[in-house]
Amino acid sequence: MYYLLPLLGLLIPVMFFLGLFVGRHSIFLKHKGEAEVANAILENCQKPSHLFNNITLKTENGTTQIDHILVNHAGIFVIETKNYSHWIFGNPKNKNWTQVNFKKKTSFLNPIKQNQGHINALKKLFTKLPDHHFHNLVVFTGTAEFKNDLGPWVIQLSELPSFLNRDWPTLLDENKITYIVGRIEIKRLNRSTQTDEYHINYARSKMN
Repeated sequence: MYYLLPLLGLLIPVMFFLGLFVGRHSIFLKHKGEAEVANAILENCQKPSHLFNNITLKTENGTTQIDHILVNHAGIFVIETKNYSHWIFGNPKNKNWTQVNFKKKTSFLNPIKQNQGHINALKKLFTKLPDHHFHNLVVFTGTAEFKNDLGPWVIQLSELPSFLNRDWPTLLDENKITYIVGRIEIKRLNRSTQTDEYHINYARSKMN
């Protein structure tokens, strides 16, 4: 048994660095997807408009992180980015959706419901705005393929330009846009390693 100790001593750092690589690769993919969505919005959004990226807000029980908030004449678009590949199965009303990679199935939280939590936190900053001023949009980047109807507010990155350039009704004038942007700027937390770690730990505690 003692002859296994050197092998075990070698295996532990290998597993550590493997875990570190996988974790960093996952973070890289997430940031890559968010950057692609942000670039597509900036290239196609109608003026006047303002785009926030990576917004952290305080909630009653902790914090919530929002990938993107787009404010323009059509309202407040709260956008969740998912950088996924392979087949995606789901339903707007289901709690969880499924990613299928050949025979491997992975369950993940319905991003529409996840993003609704972000909207609920944002609504508390604007209690006088009607619900229809807030739009729950989920954008999949990567090579994900939808295998059933996920609803009209779940789209691929390639669909984002045409989505943004629809003939949207005017809900907000320039004064309201300015007010909303200013209030978000005041209420957002400065992004740092501490705010990210705090939010991740809070999210994990909720999942557990």
